[in-house]
Amino acid sequence: MAQDDFIVTQATYFSDQDQDVAVCLYQPLIGPTALALYLSLWRRVKQAPTATDRRPQTYLLDLLGVGVDALYDARVRLEALGLLQTYTTTDALGRYYAYELHRPVAPDAFFNDATLGLLLYDRVGDARYHELVDQYTLHNVHSSTWINISANLLDVFALQRVLPDAKAAAANASVQQKPAPAVTLGSGQGYDWALLAQLLARTNLKDGELNRNQAALYQIAKFYGLGPTALAPLIEQGIDFATGQLNVGTVRRFAEQRYTTKTPQLRTKTAEPTPAVSTPAAAGKLTAAEQDLLKRAASLPVREFLELTKKAKNPNMYAAQNEISAVRKLVQRHVLPDATINVLIDYILQTNDSVNQAFLDAIVNRWLKADVTTPESALAEIHAFANRKTRQSGRRNPRPTRSEQTPAWLKPDYQAEVTPVSDTNRQRIADRLARLQAMEKEGGQANEADEGRTE
Repeated sequence: MAQDDFIVTQATYFSDQDQDVAVCLYQPLIGPTALALYLSLWRRVKQAPTATDRRPQTYLLDLLGVGVDALYDARVRLEALGLLQTYTTTDALGRYYAYELHRPVAPDAFFNDATLGLLLYDRVGDARYHELVDQYTLHNVHSSTWINISANLLDVFALQRVLPDAKAAAANASVQQKPAPAVTLGSGQGYDWALLAQLLARTNLKDGELNRNQAALYQIAKFYGLGPTALAPLIEQGIDFATGQLNVGTVRRFAEQRYTTKTPQLRTKTAEPTPAVSTPAAAGKLTAAEQDLLKRAASLPVREFLELTKKAKNPNMYAAQNEISAVRKLVQRHVLPDATINVLIDYILQTNDSVNQAFLDAIVNRWLKADVTTPESALAEIHAFANRKTRQSGRRNPRPTRSEQTPAWLKPDYQAEVTPVSDTNRQRIADRLARLQAMEKEGGQANEADEGRTE
């Protein structure tokens, strides 16, 4: 994300009142970093931006003084409350994002919206909530004793042309705002929240806690493959006995513990690793093993797929906490479907014993650049990448191998040659040794005489 570019456009009109609403009503929900991102994008907005107006994401990182994770968290908070819609595409210069800004809803619509009003009340408390209600309450004329004597349009203006021509009508139709994105308490429309609420009815869970944490709870249920009957006991363990508030971190911890205790039962399932890239699959035909991979990737939750794939390599292997954390962060980013993430896990574990965060992010960014979305397109990119590496290695000039002859004295059977000495040479060596001994004797005597004179 950090290496990509972005442009900013607007879907609605903005006013100073919108900025006031964003600061007073939305900031308690999204936090200061998300508000700073929203206002910063607001200053850069263009009604008709082009690809040449793009700027790198590092501009936002430097402007806000945050990292990539904080920028992503701020962005999704704006998206969740309908202030921002994010689009992405790829051109010759690479991937870039389009941030489409939406105005905050009017104060009356905000307080009358059950979702936004509930979130604000839960966040700021009763006293501050009523202060904000009073701040935006309009005290207009409503007494029955007052008579409205305001002039009508035709009392003031005389219209020459009642109906506009076709060209003007078409121009009028082009001047419109996009509808505001729907704001809900979370994803998981297919999840049976009503059943989950019934299962928790006899607990001391505070009213509104289930709805407030719905998005985070759905992420846990989706990651571990938990239905309402399995999720309810975990939620109950995360409820504070005194306040009735829910600790999502506790629910996630108990979900992992519950899954870990189920590990021995998972060994009876078959989960064969996918073999290396083959030519038929690269040509668009899937092997039997790849077809089985796609079925398992589509049917298994990410957490279970990770565990089964590791145990397929060795029954004693298990998913470590850093691996689980890395995969969970990827799921929460919503950049790839769960089935595609499962294919990615299988691909990494073919050649590695663990899922590394840096390696995971590197492959994900490469896949996003190649417009990988579905599990099938992920397999196609795996084969294409392998073929590119094969072609590149084939084009390289092999290094010449240099061979050196082993010296004879390094060989195990080496024996030094012995040259016989003649009588003449033997006599010459003896004479030289005698002269050396004489010289040494004379030198020693001379040294003793020198020492005597010194004394």
